[in-house]
Amino acid sequence: MKIHEIDSNKIEKAIEDFEKQVHFEFIPVIAKKSSYVEHISWVLSLLFLVFFIGLIDWVFSTHLHDSWMSKTPFYIAAPFVSFLLGVILDKSDYVDRFFITKAERARQVQEKAELVFYRHDFHKHSNALMLYISVMERQIVLFHDPLIEFKDIKSLNEELLKILQLSFKKSDFEEGLLKSIEHLKTRLVPHFAKSEPSTNIVANKLIWLID
Repeated sequence: MKIHEIDSNKIEKAIEDFEKQVHFEFIPVIAKKSSYVEHISWVLSLLFLVFFIGLIDWVFSTHLHDSWMSKTPFYIAAPFVSFLLGVILDKSDYVDRFFITKAERARQVQEKAELVFYRHDFHKHSNALMLYISVMERQIVLFHDPLIEFKDIKSLNEELLKILQLSFKKSDFEEGLLKSIEHLKTRLVPHFAKSEPSTNIVANKLIWLID
């Protein structure tokens, strides 16, 4: 199963069950990527261009030194081919991760999670809890209003990361998300049990971020 094939109805039902027992508005967010990667295609294109120019010079000096053929058409084509290859390779998450350190990926995902949280005004709702999953970086952030005190948030974040990584490696994206929601419910009920019904302020939806 591909990640975009997750059954949103199942996730919405899991969120509904979660919010019946836990005093939190739960918001799961899946982002394609959170890091700044626009420069990577240009870096790759430049590397390819240097390689192709060196290759052209080597071929002509070694194998075609007596040829009537001109280098000019190859020099003209090299930038276009380099740019095309750079754009194609930049679409790969593996390539993007190679050019960004793990620490930098974690930092940018954390910043993007905070930006999404406050841009969507989730902080205006009491006990809003956002599970932010960034696919390219393979990072998750469990983010809530800083005014809410929960000392185990760091360990809970690590537990969810292990659950999601185990499922995502097997391409069980839907199962991983469902398991993480269930694990969250189990861990939070003892601390934030819902004592009475409340109005559902944030829609029980799985939010997809493409950009």
